[in-house]
Amino acid sequence: MSMLTPNPKPLLRRLWAYQAERFPLVALLPTTAAVLYSTWAIMADQGLSQPLWKFAALGVAGISFLLHTRIIDELRDRDVDDLHHPDRPLQRGLVTERELTRVGYANGGIFITLHSLLDPLSGLLSAALLAYSLAARYEIGPLRWLKPRFYVYNVVMLAQMLLLQWVAYAALTQSFTWPTALWWHGWSIWALSAQIEIARKCLSPDQESAYRDSYSARLGTWGAAALTVGVTALAVGTMIIADSDPSYLAAGLALALVTGSAISYARRPNKGLSMVFQGCTVLAYLLVNMIP
Repeated sequence: MSMLTPNPKPLLRRLWAYQAERFPLVALLPTTAAVLYSTWAIMADQGLSQPLWKFAALGVAGISFLLHTRIIDELRDRDVDDLHHPDRPLQRGLVTERELTRVGYANGGIFITLHSLLDPLSGLLSAALLAYSLAARYEIGPLRWLKPRFYVYNVVMLAQMLLLQWVAYAALTQSFTWPTALWWHGWSIWALSAQIEIARKCLSPDQESAYRDSYSARLGTWGAAALTVGVTALAVGTMIIADSDPSYLAAGLALALVTGSAISYARRPNKGLSMVFQGCTVLAYLLVNMIP
């Protein structure tokens, strides 16, 4: 990739194009807002109301961490993507590795700074979470051994989303003593993150690569679709348990959306239905967070 001609377009313009492809704010902003809403609703239900500015700060911190981890993934998987996904932004020269590294570290700094301002304990936890993500970047210790083990590796990487939610609870409550409802809520958010990740890797046959880095390549379209539905059901169930007066309408709509689009995709696994399926999982993500 060093033979690529430097891209003459302004950096901000190129980063905007990068986010549209690899970090779509059009989906991430509403899903982050939805998580903040359900966190607020569960905490209010437990008599733990917090000022809204804290949730706004956590929203900025969350987006910063998600961008940091997105970039970590890009850099960690560069060798594989150079071979199997040459059309991606880093591979075709839209952005450089140095540019992404700087943006990634800057967003990691924003994440830690905001959590430190909210609560010193939360700041320490956020630094530990950032260190975990950097360990994943450089595949330190057992992470290198895990990488070829598709399912275990993905579960370990998704643990970051659960830890991110726990760090947010610590920032809001300034303690580790949380009501049971918050623990259930955290597991629901983790399941929703897994749901999005699995659906994102439910592809059509012409989109698959020889590296087989998708759930549809590993499980087949029916297996990947069924796994997405199962994880969605887990997210719905844990969110219902978390709230004292859940919305069963939102729960039913979320399950219906994912199940219907999963069946359509599995029956005719083309690129269009794959995108519809992924879009429906995002809508379901929003609906599950409307259960409280």
